[in-house]
Amino acid sequence: MKQLYLFRHAKAEPWSPLGNDFSRALNKRGIRDAQAVADWAIKTLPEPETVLCSPAKRTRQTLAPLLSQWPQLLAVTDYIDSMYGASLNMLCALMEDAFSYSKRLLMVGHNPGFEGLLINILQPDQAALINKMATGTLAVIEFPDEFKRDAHNGNLLHRVRGKNL
Repeated sequence: MKQLYLFRHAKAEPWSPLGNDFSRALNKRGIRDAQAVADWAIKTLPEPETVLCSPAKRTRQTLAPLLSQWPQLLAVTDYIDSMYGASLNMLCALMEDAFSYSKRLLMVGHNPGFEGLLINILQPDQAALINKMATGTLAVIEFPDEFKRDAHNGNLLHRVRGKNL
């Protein structure tokens, strides 16, 4: 079995047309939510074997509480430029590659890509219940065999949001 931990970055500072979206930081609520999800994950989930994270500031800050509690993950964490604004096809390609050498994968990134990915990989009855992937949400999906991008066979085990923990 393969497991995907899909973690959308926590709440960030508001976007500004004069600012740099890539450099937006988490706001106070986002920092609290990222820590709450990390605390839940440490108690609930087995440690991932591979971590793929967008290099944007808000995704790195969302990942930081997990890395502080699972410091050994630093050795298996890659910051992937193409995850920032990634298409569904790119996210699936990254997953396929990572699952070729890992059983448990943590991905930290952005919408709309993550929301589309979640809906695309779940079993149709579960996907129909997903209307959005809010900031600070961690979805844990299990695949019965290998991950195949068009199989729609992911089983949603958990969906937690820092704001609700």
